[in-house]
Amino acid sequence: MKKQIISAFVILLTFSAIAQKTTEKKESKFELIANSKLGFAKLNQSGLVSLNGNTNAGELLLSIKIGKKWYLAPGFSVMEFNANPTINGNTASIKNTYLQIPVKAIGEYTVFGKEQSDSKILLTIGIGLYANTLLKSEIQTVAGNSSITNLGWNFGLSTQIGAKFILSDDLNLGIGIENQGDLNDMNKNNVSQKMRQIDAFYFSVGFKL
Repeated sequence: MKKQIISAFVILLTFSAIAQKTTEKKESKFELIANSKLGFAKLNQSGLVSLNGNTNAGELLLSIKIGKKWYLAPGFSVMEFNANPTINGNTASIKNTYLQIPVKAIGEYTVFGKEQSDSKILLTIGIGLYANTLLKSEIQTVAGNSSITNLGWNFGLSTQIGAKFILSDDLNLGIGIENQGDLNDMNKNNVSQKMRQIDAFYFSVGFKL
């Protein structure tokens, strides 16, 4: 009888620990989000026509819950802009590499009227600001290659809308669209430029911490 009581007590403690651990996970206010983005952009440069190209980016955010439905998500992103302009009658290849430091406010809302804690699909909306620097600009032509580094800083605004799919208490996936635009010019060596518009699709993976 004594062994049975001890066994029951051990089982009770085990289930209590598991339940407590599960509760702690559900109540976590922190989430690590990795975003992959593909899109199109328009680059404005002083003395030149607007340049259309494509972008790809990788972004890492630390999401912090600040309300029932809203999160604050700072992080960093590395983005590439690629374009093929015509220079002096010859086609060239331009690749710009940017480092962005975003801070986003992201809201999550239920889609089918369920409680947010029970819903497996959430509508996400977001708005944020970012600091942006052009780390390196590379130009390839038939005459040769050239590159310039550290081409200044500027700031921009981003908005997004998408869907979040809850796979488990610890893991989720997301898809959506994001729009970015620089608010001011980046000035360096008497050259000013800014990303006038970026329209991108994103795919995200989220991990609860």
